[in-house]
Amino acid sequence: MRCILFLLYIFTNIALGCDNKVLDVNSTDGISAKLLLKDNDSLLVLVLNHGKILSAEEIDVLSEKKNHITSEDYNRDGYKDFSVWHLDEGMGTYKIYRLFIFTPTEKKFKEIKPVCGDDFVNIRIEGENLINVLYDGNTPKSCAIPLKALK
Repeated sequence: MRCILFLLYIFTNIALGCDNKVLDVNSTDGISAKLLLKDNDSLLVLVLNHGKILSAEEIDVLSEKKNHITSEDYNRDGYKDFSVWHLDEGMGTYKIYRLFIFTPTEKKFKEIKPVCGDDFVNIRIEGENLINVLYDGNTPKSCAIPLKALK
């Protein structure tokens, strides 16, 4: 009964929620993930293998601005990763990211922290690097992080 209620809760959130995602993490291995953003303050992450739940985790993503979910293979390991981002809480001109990398050995997502700066800001991928913008006073500077180093 508890399982049925849990699945009903999940599917209701998928149908009614906004910015929710279903990721095909790796179709060869049959691994997928459901990302359910609830009330802009928590994210339910379900990792599934051929539809069977392998792990479930709730992550606090509270922000005064609207959260968004983006998926990409950030570390180029063949598995889809995702980020949660929102506009900065000042003038709303910068995107602040939290990156989550899929770890195939643990079959779950792990949040990574920037090696330069306090947050991932206005990130972009150039070649084999993830470019993070950090500010020295009001001066923007770029920091290149090799994609393969994202673990």
